[in-house]
Amino acid sequence: MIVLKRKKTLEKRLRIFYILLDFFSGAAAYSTLHIVRKRIIEPTRFGIELPLEFNGKFWFAICITAATYILFSALGGTYRDLTRKSRLKQTINTLSTTLVTALILFFLIFLDDYINSYDQYYVTLGTYTLTLFVFSGFFRYILASYVRKQLDSKKLSFKSILVGSGREAGDLLQSFHNDRTKGYDFIGYMKLKGDTVDTRINEIPFLGSINQIRDVANDNQIEDIIIALSSGNSEDIAKIVSDLEDLKLRIHVLPNLFSILSGQVKMESFGRSMIEVKRDLVPPHVAVIKRMFDIVVSIASLLLLSPIILLGVAGVKLSSPGPVFFRQERLGKNGRSFKIIKLRSMVLDAETLGPQLSSVDDPRITPWGRTMRKYRIDELPQFYNVLLGDMAIVGPRPERKFYFEQIVGQAPQYKFLLRVKPGITSWGMVKYGYAENVEEMLERARFDLIYTENITLLSDIKILFYTLVTVLQGRGK
Repeated sequence: MIVLKRKKTLEKRLRIFYILLDFFSGAAAYSTLHIVRKRIIEPTRFGIELPLEFNGKFWFAICITAATYILFSALGGTYRDLTRKSRLKQTINTLSTTLVTALILFFLIFLDDYINSYDQYYVTLGTYTLTLFVFSGFFRYILASYVRKQLDSKKLSFKSILVGSGREAGDLLQSFHNDRTKGYDFIGYMKLKGDTVDTRINEIPFLGSINQIRDVANDNQIEDIIIALSSGNSEDIAKIVSDLEDLKLRIHVLPNLFSILSGQVKMESFGRSMIEVKRDLVPPHVAVIKRMFDIVVSIASLLLLSPIILLGVAGVKLSSPGPVFFRQERLGKNGRSFKIIKLRSMVLDAETLGPQLSSVDDPRITPWGRTMRKYRIDELPQFYNVLLGDMAIVGPRPERKFYFEQIVGQAPQYKFLLRVKPGITSWGMVKYGYAENVEEMLERARFDLIYTENITLLSDIKILFYTLVTVLQGRGK
């Protein structure tokens, strides 16, 4: 635990240094541009050399431009996993973030300058871009080199388990011993029953079979799992990933297993020899855009559809005794429970015999409730859940723990659905519709799993469009 705390402290300190030095780099870039303007661009335009002014407007511009660079760096994931990023990766990240920031500021701020020729625009953009990249790139290279030195000296390492015992696992273990920059500290290996053991694997202790991997990972505060199963199949890999899904650790597999896993989990290249199973299905900048989209659409929907919601409230109140709103516990992102809000469409005490899924001719549904369900009016209060951050507009439908455990019991890979926020509507709802039993829930979840692998704002808009068509046609139930 002490080692993990030290690592977290190092990560926080690095993040502070990165942000402070990025602010300084942004300030240096704008200051350089300011000098170039006053000493080169404006004398050409006015025929005289104007004095350098460092007034309030100048300092305000520095704060705005530097903060913009930090914002785009944060959206690009620059300040995450700083003990894991190589110097090359940071340099590439710096270049892309610099270009985006420079172009945004150029069109929003720098473009309003009066010029004699377009060459002066090129000077403006080039000066700011080059200065920002040089300063920020230099500082980030120094910080990344510091991390590299910590890894080389083994002052920084990541407790790891090697899964596999054959030739591939032996080759992998040897390569990591020769290259300390990955920082893996193998406490031992685990294998499939009956697998042979490469002699090189005996350098580290045997920890047991893969059936025990969750307990071993928990007991030893493991940070990385390296999978190199020479005889493994998709079921073995899926079981490992599923067993470790809710633990905060990284899983890496050999490239030849990529085709097996590509339909189940999100991947990205991890060095030359490994592929990382990604837990963040949505890049940070896409997550921010998606969240902003959800908030705007939810506020607009609650305002514009308020007459329909009030009609639904009045209908529930007049048609059956009991509360207007129905609240039920559902599973959200990472398995966190929340209370979903709907307009009540069933009679009171509809589940006295335990959890039951609704059906087409379900006698528990009130006449007014049936009308609301047909046009999904009962779902409208869930926009409030979206504003609270429990749900998204589009995402896998939130399930009750009772049913989700049955789904995962039959198909463990569906545990991956909990890696994203549940939604008011989903690809599964569009393609399949409502489910009346666990088997149908499994079919619908298959479409939702496809969605989690392909999350984009465009796909959300597409699903919203199809949902709107379904609502207008009254195909709810």
